[in-house]
Amino acid sequence: MNYSELNQMTIEELRNLNSMVVTTINNKKAMAGYEAKQQLYVGANVKVNHRKMIGKQCRVEKINRTKCVIKVLNGVGSYNVPLSMVELNK
Repeated sequence: MNYSELNQMTIEELRNLNSMVVTTINNKKAMAGYEAKQQLYVGANVKVNHRKMIGKQCRVEKINRTKCVIKVLNGVGSYNVPLSMVELNK
């Protein structure tokens, strides 16, 4: 679909398309979080996909429904991080 096709749609059609896109994005985020949660466990060494956490090694302290608590190794502090941003170190 390109811009000219979108421009020919009515406002109601665009609203329906927008709601379908938003629903699809939310479902994909939820599935990514669920898949990440299945792989994680307390004590796992992980890395966080965020610009402020580049190069920092972390450990999972607690796993909640949508987020997990991680502690930075060789550093100070713990963070609540969405499950979709956490990657298990292999």
